Amino acid sequence: MLEIPVDLGARAYTVSIGHGLLGSLNELMAPLQGRRALVVSNSRVWSLHGQRLERPLQKLGSLTRVLIPDGEEHKDQASLAAVHDALWKTGLGRDGLVIAFGGGVVGDVAGFAAATYMRGIDWVQVPTTLLAMVDSSVGGKVGINHPGAKNLLGAFHQPRAVVIDPSLLETLPRRQCQSGAYEVLKCGVLSDRALFKALHSAPAGLTGWDRVELENAIASACRIKAEVVEKDEREGGLRRVLNLGHTIGHALETVTRYRRFTHGEAVGWGLIGASWIARRRGLLAEAAFDTIAAGVDHLGPRPRVSDIAADKVLTALKGDKKARGGRAVFVLPTRIGGVVVRDDVALPEIRHALRVMASREALTRR
Repeated sequence: MLEIPVDLGARAYTVSIGHGLLGSLNELMAPLQGRRALVVSNSRVWSLHGQRLERPLQKLGSLTRVLIPDGEEHKDQASLAAVHDALWKTGLGRDGLVIAFGGGVVGDVAGFAAATYMRGIDWVQVPTTLLAMVDSSVGGKVGINHPGAKNLLGAFHQPRAVVIDPSLLETLPRRQCQSGAYEVLKCGVLSDRALFKALHSAPAGLTGWDRVELENAIASACRIKAEVVEKDEREGGLRRVLNLGHTIGHALETVTRYRRFTHGEAVGWGLIGASWIARRRGLLAEAAFDTIAAGVDHLGPRPRVSDIAADKVLTALKGDKKARGGRAVFVLPTRIGGVVVRDDVALPEIRHALRVMASREALTRR
């Protein structure tokens, strides 16, 4: 088992990573024994793995569950209300516990419900997708989407523990595995050349990747995020670097109403767009841009972007929750392993990046 500490003082917790850890949940969660708990999941995850979760958790105390719809379009007020209703009907008090068992949508909704029920109760993350394992499960960002912007409504609410069992990925559709791989690659571009190289040489879609290499990649991505969050828990400055690829990526998700792209696919496109802007500015060498773009493309095909009007993307960027004075904040790579943050990217630069992204479609179209 690999363990990544997230040192946040009184809010500190550990990210535990290892094949088969689901069966050891009762031991990993022993400090929370005796609490009434609500498991939040979706029907697909529960049908595949629900019994594996229930068996160890039944040793801890009373357990009930609520299932919410799957898909980014359901990270909304209706799903949040369903969890709030289940918490109330179950009769959980301030000593209650929420357990998120699913992908990023489940984790974000469950965490936001935990943050807002009775002004905050404890929760635990048990992510079941690669994307959730390396991204949303660490850092305490929870929330839901608004029709005008992704993740516009939310809070910071750290979990008590994160338990990652990569064996859950064996039933994950290939597209969803690719989605998480884009986020791992982003971490490599951000600050870990060895991680970037590992992803660039991994099997396309990560199908058949060695389990040790998979665990190490997940741990590396979690460690990078944990180190940033420890220094800037509430995104006052440094934590913005984790949004590499997300500025354009979130806009693409918003204008397509969260139905065309997985989050990771949108980030993959956004990573190419941000890298191109950096190249045009002379911040990133041409060879480095080519290597990053090839690394993104290596992971698999992505839905098209050429039919999305640039004006719609630019409008969505203005509504991004990280915008300052109506200007989008971009994280731009300067090399594989380094980035800078800029809030002076002009509209013509973004338009040109969108055209470059569209020109790569033939290589990547799903």
